[in-house]
Amino acid sequence: YTLALSHPSCQQIDMVCIYCGRATNGTNSRRQKRNNQVWRKRKCKACGAIFTSHETIDLSCALMVDSGRPTPFISDMLFTEVLLALQDRKDCYLAAREVTSTVIRELLKLPTSPKIDPKQISQATSKVLRRLDKRAHLRYVAEHPSLQESRV
Repeated sequence: YTLALSHPSCQQIDMVCIYCGRATNGTNSRRQKRNNQVWRKRKCKACGAIFTSHETIDLSCALMVDSGRPTPFISDMLFTEVLLALQDRKDCYLAAREVTSTVIRELLKLPTSPKIDPKQISQATSKVLRRLDKRAHLRYVAEHPSLQESRV
């Protein structure tokens, strides 16, 4: 995460114990690039319970789609479009989840500001689908006219 890496204070946010509701300490943390998450092992200061958390960026706050009027990025909309493109695969739900995660990871590498152009989202999605499934890529490009002129 570029946000968590550039702002170390983001990692100091207190989380309460899931059992007693008191403060916890993060005892171990690892970035999970594949899932766009941070895995943390936590220990409660009061009751001593140990549990793990999977922390992700709230993309609706971190990224804005700027198509004239900025709107929050909603990963479910991207997932739905990818799922429609992959609908002929037996593993369409799993593949759509993986493609969506990969596209989001690519999008988080792009911005120098939180605003992203819709064409950037379409291009990143097209690139990932092209590597995974040619038929799904063609179906996705057919639904996005801005990509058809740049199609090779």
